[in-house]
Parts: sequence; C-alpha cells; structure tokens
Amino acid sequence: MKYASVAVFSGIDALLTYAVPENLNIIKGCRVMVPLGQKLATGIVIDTNLKNAGIDTNRIKPIERVVDEQSVISDELMKLGLWLAQYYISPPGIVFSAMLAALLKVKSKKMIRLRADFTGAAKLEGHEKLLYDFLYKRRGKKADIRDAQSILNLKNIYKITESLEEKGALRSEFSAKVKEKRQPSKAPDSGDAEIETHKELTAEQKHALTRINSAIDANRFAPFLVFGVTGSGKTEVYIKAAEHAVKQGKKVIVLVPEIFLTPQIMERFKRAFGERVAVYHSGLEEGERLHEWLKIKNNGADVVVGTRSSVFAPFDNIGLIIVDEEFDSSYKQESEPRYNGRDVAVYRAKMNNAVVILGSATPSAESYHNAVTGKYEMIKLEKRVHGRPMPDIKVVDMKADWQHGQELFLSDLLMDPMKETLKAGEQAILFMNRRGFSSFIFCKKCGHIEKCDNCDIPLVFHKEGNDMRCHYCDLSVKPTVYCPKCKNRLSFSGTGTQKIEEVITKFFPDKRIKRVDMDTMGGKNEYFEVYRQIKEKEIDILIGTQMIAKGFDFPEVTFVGVVGIDSVLNLPDFRAEERVFQLLTQVAGRTGRGGKNGTVAIQTYNPDAVGIKYVKKYEIEKFYQEQLSIRKEMNYPPYTGIIQFVCKDEDHDKAEKAGDKLRAAIDEQIEINKISGIEVLGPCDAPLSRIRNKYRISILIKGKSRKDLNFIARAARKKVKGADVTVIVDPASTL
Repeated sequence: MKYASVAVFSGIDALLTYAVPENLNIIKGCRVMVPLGQKLATGIVIDTNLKNAGIDTNRIKPIERVVDEQSVISDELMKLGLWLAQYYISPPGIVFSAMLAALLKVKSKKMIRLRADFTGAAKLEGHEKLLYDFLYKRRGKKADIRDAQSILNLKNIYKITESLEEKGALRSEFSAKVKEKRQPSKAPDSGDAEIETHKELTAEQKHALTRINSAIDANRFAPFLVFGVTGSGKTEVYIKAAEHAVKQGKKVIVLVPEIFLTPQIMERFKRAFGERVAVYHSGLEEGERLHEWLKIKNNGADVVVGTRSSVFAPFDNIGLIIVDEEFDSSYKQESEPRYNGRDVAVYRAKMNNAVVILGSATPSAESYHNAVTGKYEMIKLEKRVHGRPMPDIKVVDMKADWQHGQELFLSDLLMDPMKETLKAGEQAILFMNRRGFSSFIFCKKCGHIEKCDNCDIPLVFHKEGNDMRCHYCDLSVKPTVYCPKCKNRLSFSGTGTQKIEEVITKFFPDKRIKRVDMDTMGGKNEYFEVYRQIKEKEIDILIGTQMIAKGFDFPEVTFVGVVGIDSVLNLPDFRAEERVFQLLTQVAGRTGRGGKNGTVAIQTYNPDAVGIKYVKKYEIEKFYQEQLSIRKEMNYPPYTGIIQFVCKDEDHDKAEKAGDKLRAAIDEQIEINKISGIEVLGPCDAPLSRIRNKYRISILIKGKSRKDLNFIARAARKKVKGADVTVIVDPASTL
C-alpha cells in the first residue's frame, strides 16, 4: 500500500497521511477528496512517496477520489507554500487554498493535443504510437485525457503522456469550468487623454535600468529598492525592465496594493504588452478569476498585474517581480494565512534567481534599512521627469488658525488655494482618512459616547442611510436622539468624508464632486468609472480616504488638501509616525504631475510632529534616519523580529486567563531551551480591546533571532489549544 501526505483545506496545522487506493492515479500537486472526521474535505497532495515506517496503518484512511488529473500547483509554488506556512505559522491547507483561490469551486481536467512541429512520429512504438495516432486523427483538436484513456484502454496514460511531452510530440493544458464563465472586465480605454509615457528616459531612469537589466541577464537573485520621489517615473522603469525580462523569455509579476490602482497601471502595461497581460485580484468575479488564472497557467500571458494574491501566479520561469508602493499595509493579509505579499515576493524571487523591485517614494523603514545596510541594492530617482518641481507644501496650524464664522474644520489657508485651482479650470483632491459623516456621537453633559455593542469602538454616523455604523464589525443601528444615561440631547462630533462632501458641495454648488471610500466603491467597475471620470475631467473635486493617496497620475490635479491627519498620528502603534509621513508624502505627490505647479495644504493640530515637519521640507532620508534611531533604541523592527498573539473570548476573564496561560508557556519555553535576547510584552488589553463581541488580550514577543521567535510561538500556542489565539508574524499594526 502506498501513502500520501495531504494538506487538507482546513485549520489543521499539519500535513495528514492517507492511503492511496490502487485504482486511483494520485499525482503530487493534484487536489483530492479525503475523509476528515465525519465529512469529506478537499486537500492537495504534497508527497506520494511516504514510507511505511512509523505509520499506524490501522488508523490510516484511504483517499476517496481525485479532483484533478494533473498537478494544479508546480513544485516551485509548493515549496513556496510550505515555507509560507512555516514562517507565518499558518495551517498549510489554508495556505494552499489561498494560493488556489480561483480553483476552489471548480473541477479541473487535463487536455492534450499534438504539436505541429513534431517530426519523430516514425520512431514511436506501442502505447505511445497508439496515443499519437488517436490524437493525429483529431487534426489538431484537443482531447480530454480521460476520454483518451477510456477509448484506448490505457491504464498508464499519464506516464505515456509525460513521455510524449518530453519527446516534444504533444503538449498538455490545464482546463476548468465554472457555471457562469465570464470574460474579465476590461480596463477603460485611454482615449485621447495623456498618459505619462516618456520616449526619452531621464539619466536617472537609464542608470536604474542598466543595473536592473544587468541583474536580469545574469539570472541572479537581486533585490532592488527603487527609492524615487513622486512623479520621478518609477512606473516607466518598471515597464522597461519588464520588457527586457520578457525578451529574455521570462515572466513578470507586478503587485499593486489596491484594486483601485489596477486600471491605471494595467493601461500602461497593456500599451507595452497587449493581450499578453493578465489581471488578477479579489474584485474579479469567480469566472473572471478562473479565466485569468488559466490564462497565466497555460502560457497565455507574460505579465500579471494584481494585488497581493498575484504573488502566487502560476508562472514558470519568473524573471522579475515588481512590488509597487511596497510600504503599503494592504500587502499584509489580515486573515489566515497572514502573509505579507511584499516579503513573499522577495522570497519567491530568491527561489527563482530572479530580480525583485520594491518601489516607492516612501519605503517601509524595514526596506530602507535593508538598502542602507547592503541587503538590498538601492536605486534613487531624486528628480521628477521633465524637471517638474515638487509641490509647495503648507502646514496649517489649526490651533493658531481657528476659523470663526465658517465650517470650523476647513481653514482659509486650505480653501483659498483650492478656490484658485478651480477658478483656473484645474482639479483638486481632498483627503480625509475617515469615512462617514461624524466620527462619534456623544453627550456634552455626562460625556457618554455611543459605542458598538460588539466592539469597544465609537459608532460613526452616516448621513446617507441615516444610521450609526461600526467600521469593524459592520453593525448598523438607527441614531439615538437622547443620551441613554442622563437623557440629554446627543451631539455629533468629528468629521468624515460624507461631511466634507456636504460642506464642499455648499461652497462649490456648480462643481462636479465625487467621493471615493469604502461606502461608495462597491465593485471594480466603479473603480474603472471614477478613474475614467478624473482622467477625462468629468470630476472637479475628488474627496476620499487613503485609497486615493497612492498611484494616481493626473496632470490636471494641481491642489491637494489634507484634513484630519491627527487621527492617524495619535494611534498607539510604533509605526504611527511612519504611517503619517507616508500618507502625507503620497497624497502630496498626486499634485503637480503635469506641466503645472502643485500646492498642498495640510491641516493639523500637531505641526511639529516628526511625520509632518519632514514632509514639509522634503527631508525624506532624515525622517528615516530619525525613525531608525528610535526603533533601535526601543528594540522594534527592523532591528528585531516581532510576533503578536491575540487571545479572544466573549468573556473578558477567560480572555485574560488565556493570556496568562500563554505568557507562562512563552516564559517556560524561553527558560527550558535557554533562549536569550527575547523580550516579552504583556499580556494586556489590546488598544482595540473588543471587536465583534470578543475581548482581545495582546502579547508581543521581540527578538533578533526569527528562528527562536518562531520556535517559541509554535511551542507556546500548543499549550493553549482550547483558547482562541491568533498568531501574527511581522504585524503591520499592533492595534
């Protein structure tokens, strides 16, 4: 009896062993149905050559059936998945189900057909000749391998097919269907609108490409940090490098942090590569995702553009991976498997001896540190293309510039330049990192704040819909008029994008205003439509949250106003200053990208905050140097690794007890194994102390040895098996 190890698509943190019935053709990398408890579950075969030694054959159950007739995942992707499961302490089945998200609801089949250029038919014999003749009669048409097996009665057809493929006689393709297979939506046509394409590269761009292309030609792993100011032409460098890689017969993956950015960058890559580009992200419908996945797997594309899951694109021969705006927290997945797409991209490039480009005007502190210490190669683009100046940034001190007699949250120093911009027929952007109308509802008499019943979070009032919403669990309730404690009338406070939209509409009744946030963007077609409207000047004022802070490249946007940045600055997280600096630099970079100068107005009650003062002066590297100095002193990344545990329970006491038990297990592992250099913080209430009706207790462990951290985390978690414990390796936020 043969045995196979299977990664079952469940939360089990181990590979399971199953017996392989003789009547089933089990291939490494194919999906199978296996018994799990009283149910059948899907899993992926990791190994088909397990030895009997150590296996209790009486307890081993057989594989029930095979879903795929060929491997749906390459050896390279399988190795990547196993590494990811180990590094991020994630169940391997959950990892592989994420990698194969496009296939989870479909059954695949293997199609075969002859190659027109094969000239060795006369040398074929036996079963190979039988299969060749069968396909030859089909005159180039594809055949389902199961049909061929049944008609020809060939039990070993898979080995025969493999042999004929090696001889160049036939090719196989992966095929699958869903109930409604739809073609993917197209990115909007560019029309006559100008797109930033530079026939003549700048000296900095040429220098960057020389270094990158040299590494591609050398077939060596080379991580580059392309550190370029906004508007310096990083995307043009990406495209030219991708063209070079494709000319060498290699494949390219391009990652962007937000779905909203795919239409614009997709348009640029379409111009360069035509239909040999695939797009892949979670906003696609089931049939669309499968269509694009098959296009990639069956060699119908040279380049894939998409969000973080595109890092798992089923390409062979990867030569280049590009991670645009590599600092963005959107690359970190919040649910299992909690991987960072940027870091997985670096690891996958290393596995393939490929080049990886991490690009941004505001890199993460970790990537900047890797570059200045020589782990990455740094390429600087310090000038905007065509010698365009950086926008003029004004910081408005709201304490000193309180505007009486008008809407208090918009100062004259912000409104006046916006009026001038609109008067000149140009476009403006207003950035507010909070959606909704009012950020909280409170009682002026007793101080009561209306909070979510499930979370320790103030409810946000949304005028559209006339409801109070929790932005963490999506609870929606009708607004209360009177305080439940003292019966005084409740007041609205704080500002969101809805309120700004209402006020700006009053100020500029004749202007075309569009709000972009999670409440207005319901699907990918809406992203495409907003993109088209801005480009074709059908929008005068764009109001939005951080989804508009990155990647936009519109020459007529000459003013950006920033409101409410202090809400990010005051977060109890060691990356808060870095987040503010990145947000402000990015949103400021949306202006002045055409032939006209740009202006930025930033409203704040903390004008001397580190993340603000360095933005104003464009002292980008000074900011990173100061941040790294603080991180080193406080023992935070990039000088240490960090793992966060979050113990959750509807009962606060039970959550606390789980935290105490986990802390004891961590301390025990450190002591028993004589591990040094580990710092443990907690247990304590997490800053977001209750979400979705569960209390949250946080523990952080920090240390220079990631191997030690991983060992401690795995061993300690096993000691609290009955508790709801989330383990987050390299958390993007510790809230």
